[in-house]
Amino acid sequence: MTDRELRRLRRDDLLQILIDQQRQNDEMAEALKRAQAELQDKRIAIEESGSVAEAAIRLNGVFEAAQAAADEYTAQCRSRADALQAQAQSEADKAKRLADDVVASARREADRILADARAQAQKLLSEAGNRSEPTEVGPDPQEADDGKRRHGLLWRKGRA
Repeated sequence: MTDRELRRLRRDDLLQILIDQQRQNDEMAEALKRAQAELQDKRIAIEESGSVAEAAIRLNGVFEAAQAAADEYTAQCRSRADALQAQAQSEADKAKRLADDVVASARREADRILADARAQAQKLLSEAGNRSEPTEVGPDPQEADDGKRRHGLLWRKGRA
């Protein structure tokens, strides 16, 4: 509208135009606030994406350190297990040597006892041979069995 047209309008119309202009102005101000808020959100998102990338890089470093610590712990455990296994093998070898010594000592003692027993038996046999002549110990067991058969003791049971 031109100035001339505005001068011809009545007061009510001018007020209505002012109210409409004010409403438009308010709507535009509201739209500007929304646009600024969206712009701020986008800026924050851009900044956070940068910091998220940095955080991921930092976390990656944390994971690498954790992996290194786990590898070191595993190596220490293997080293300790190897040392314990070597110690156990040493103890087992020592126990085997001790057992072999005990067995050898027991065999020597058994051989000595057996030799003493044989010597005593030989001595007793030679003393017994010098003192008297052999005597009959008792009846022959075969003859005793034959006697039973003759008397029928075993015959009844069906053994003869």
